[in-house]
Amino acid sequence: MTTNSLLLYTSPPPFNHPISDWKQVYSGILSSHAGKYKQAKGNSELRNKILAEVKAKILQHELLESVDLPHNLRVAIRMEYLHQLDPQGQEEEIAVMQHILAATGKRQEDTGEGEDAREEQARPTKAGDYKKGFTAFTSAQQIFKEEMDSYDRERRDTKDQKTIGQRTRIVQQWWESLSDDRKAEAGREAEKWNKLGAPKQTHDS
Repeated sequence: MTTNSLLLYTSPPPFNHPISDWKQVYSGILSSHAGKYKQAKGNSELRNKILAEVKAKILQHELLESVDLPHNLRVAIRMEYLHQLDPQGQEEEIAVMQHILAATGKRQEDTGEGEDAREEQARPTKAGDYKKGFTAFTSAQQIFKEEMDSYDRERRDTKDQKTIGQRTRIVQQWWESLSDDRKAEAGREAEKWNKLGAPKQTHDS
C-alpha cells in the first residue's frame, strides 16, 4: 500500500455541499502537537497518547456542517505528521498505518456476512418499530449500526452529552457516504420489512 493509497483511506467521503479542509480548520491543534510527536521517535506508547490527545481536542470542538473528518481520524493525523519525520521514521510510520488499515479491513471481512444474514440479524423485533414504515435511510441504521456508530465516534466525543445534538447531522453524513450498493441493500430490506410487517413474536415494549 503506497502513501497515495493511504490518502484514499483517510480522506473524507464526497458530499454534495462544499467541504472545508479539516486540516486547515484544525491546523492549530495539529501544529501544536507536531513537535512532541516528532520527538517521541521510538516511543509508540507516547505517540499513541499524543494521537489520542489530538483526536480528543478536535472532537471537543463543535463540528461545522462544512467540515467532514476522515474515516480513520487517528491514521489521518499520522499522515499529517509524516513529513515531520526523517526517512526512516516515515517508513516506520507508513508500516504502522498499513498495519492498522489492514487490520481494520480484516475485521470487516471477518465479521462480513451475506445480505440475508445481515437482514435476519438486524430486523427489528418491536411491533412499534413498524408503525411508521421503513425507508432505505432508516433500515440502513439498523443493518449497518456498528459501522454507523463507529463513524459517529470518530466525529464527536460521544462521552460528552453536550454533543448529542450533533448525532443527527453526523448520521446523515454517514448515510451520504455509503456506497450505492449498500444504499440499494438497505432499500431492499426496507421494502421487505414494510411488506412482511412485524414478526409474530414481536411486542410493543
